[in-house]
Amino acid sequence: MAIYHFNGQIIGRISKNGQPKSPVSSAAYRSGEKLHDELENKKWDYVREVKPETHILAPSHAPNWVNDREKLWNEVNKIEKNYNAQLAREFNIGLPLELRHEQQRELSLEFCEEAFVNRGMVADIAIHRDDDNNPHFHVMLPTRPFNEDGSWGIKAKREYIYDKDGNHVLDKEGKKSFRKVPTTDWDSKEVFLSWRKLWADKTNEYLLKNGIKEKISHLSNKDRGIESLPTIHEGYAARQRVREGKESDRINTNKKIKEHNKIVSDLKKHKEKKSVREYQNKFARKFSPTEKRILSTVAKELKMFVNVESIEERKQQLKQWKRSIQFRKDSETKLSQLERIEKEEILVSEALEVFETEANRFLDKHYFDLDYSEFSTHEKIAVVENTIVNNRILSLDQINEIKTELESENILKEINHIIKDRFAFTLTVKEEYKKQSTVVDKAREILKLSESPTDKELNKAKLANPEAYKLYVIYSNKKDNTLKAYALMHQFYDLEIRKNYPEINIENMSLEQKELLVVGTEYYEKPITLESIPVLRRYSTEDQVNIIRILTNTHGSDWETRLHNKAKYPNFQFDNPRFLLLFKDECLRNIKELPDDERQLLQIINPDIKAHDNLSREFNIQSLNSDINKEINEFTMDLTKAANTINGFTGGLFQGLLESRNFDSKKQFEEDLESKSKSKTKKRNIHSSGPSL
Repeated sequence: MAIYHFNGQIIGRISKNGQPKSPVSSAAYRSGEKLHDELENKKWDYVREVKPETHILAPSHAPNWVNDREKLWNEVNKIEKNYNAQLAREFNIGLPLELRHEQQRELSLEFCEEAFVNRGMVADIAIHRDDDNNPHFHVMLPTRPFNEDGSWGIKAKREYIYDKDGNHVLDKEGKKSFRKVPTTDWDSKEVFLSWRKLWADKTNEYLLKNGIKEKISHLSNKDRGIESLPTIHEGYAARQRVREGKESDRINTNKKIKEHNKIVSDLKKHKEKKSVREYQNKFARKFSPTEKRILSTVAKELKMFVNVESIEERKQQLKQWKRSIQFRKDSETKLSQLERIEKEEILVSEALEVFETEANRFLDKHYFDLDYSEFSTHEKIAVVENTIVNNRILSLDQINEIKTELESENILKEINHIIKDRFAFTLTVKEEYKKQSTVVDKAREILKLSESPTDKELNKAKLANPEAYKLYVIYSNKKDNTLKAYALMHQFYDLEIRKNYPEINIENMSLEQKELLVVGTEYYEKPITLESIPVLRRYSTEDQVNIIRILTNTHGSDWETRLHNKAKYPNFQFDNPRFLLLFKDECLRNIKELPDDERQLLQIINPDIKAHDNLSREFNIQSLNSDINKEINEFTMDLTKAANTINGFTGGLFQGLLESRNFDSKKQFEEDLESKSKSKTKKRNIHSSGPSL
């Protein structure tokens, strides 16, 4: 588990045993470099089996020579002339074993930059990995600040003491009394504590970012209300003694502390288990014997494990099954299947009724002040499940969030039952609807049907021309599904946009504009703001290189290998043309950092292939892809071109969407579409929210 270790000390001119000390020697020991001490005319050379990783960070006003370790500490040695001078401040900080080496490095440098360099300090960093179980780093910091012109500053200044009449106060020797006032706050206890806290915060941030749930704290166990004792830092020397078969007081002390802590931990676990059992009795599902019997019967009849998810899934399957045989000729097989569907629908309904009744009881008991009369069955059950999982009563905001998420999920499920690919649908919906309408109109003309034919007309047409009638029915259903999907898509995107962009007016936004904004939010995994547009970035250079190789199958990988590689990026929508376009645009803005081969491969990636032929003119993928490839090619031909001059193209699209403009609606597919579909709209109630095509 991650351990907090953060020790500080002052390296003085005189060591604890009274011997003179050199900052050059200290720097050589920590860095593992051979350094020449100018004052002593001596080479300091400490051999280490594992060479430390070293860095020097400095504020902008420090002279350039501070980046030379030997020069830096020799200059410190010269400027600090007092026999008891404080030469350097040094910290020994433990690194989390859970992080990879490069992550440990990034964490160390980021912390030192923020904690020390931003306060005007020069940080000499040495990361030690002599012991695999004890990665840590040392940072040495000169105690004297630099002036803005790069010269050495002063550590403290005199502040004379005056009496109430404004006269100098004199000391015993008759000299003017004064106090020393430090020119920096580097010695203050408050700053030291802020450094300790910052290290804990930074470490926890890196652990969380890398999917590690461990946390460390700068607070003592006592301050945190923890009964266990903290272990002491063992260090390399103590571990080495044990490896050599010798005793170590520090190791032995830690063994005793760990034994004590195990007893404390066992007692704590026992208390926690008891507490959890008591708490779970408070928030638990409680079905009556009759309800249990009903659920058992449903499970036996449907031959499946019964819970809310499985029952909902079966409900959708039955809908699809019923729809698939609806227009088949009447036969014994069809009647048998319809009977089975009806029987299973009754069982599903009984199970859902049990779940809803149980949810109502739960809500009455734990949410007695909540009006859930307008909640759907699924929403009630979701509130119950989330309460049980979180072991606490949910706030009204959390309940509303659950309802919004469910609404989005349900709409998306319904969309997916109608269309396979929502992205392709958005790009081609107009063209598809026109094709469907053309077929319906031709079939109607052949069958001599009115615009709203009666059952008698339809039966007559079916007998007169079965083939034309079949086309009429199939494409009429397709038209209805397209209208329904179009309205549902608007509902889904409206929900997502209102959730992430409550200030945006979506009244006049077209489906394509909404889809672009939603996909952009999905791509960057956060809402896009006007301020964030210039620095939008999702993937590191390394990730960009990997994804480019996956998309272009550079290494000729087999299907299983490509599937494995794709699994490393579970949130990347490889078949979404908008996603690919945003990715290419992001790579374009990072083009200078990409290797030459990947720059060339980037041009091969073609989002246009993933989309249909008839693309939206408003955000023409083909055109944008061509513009991006042109920029890549120009950069490749002229490597002197500064990377910051390439701003990409999608940022401008997002900027336009976020600037609260009044967007012009798209032209309707057909001028009379609304009147034609009016009766069907009322009957199905699919246009209750969402604009017409």
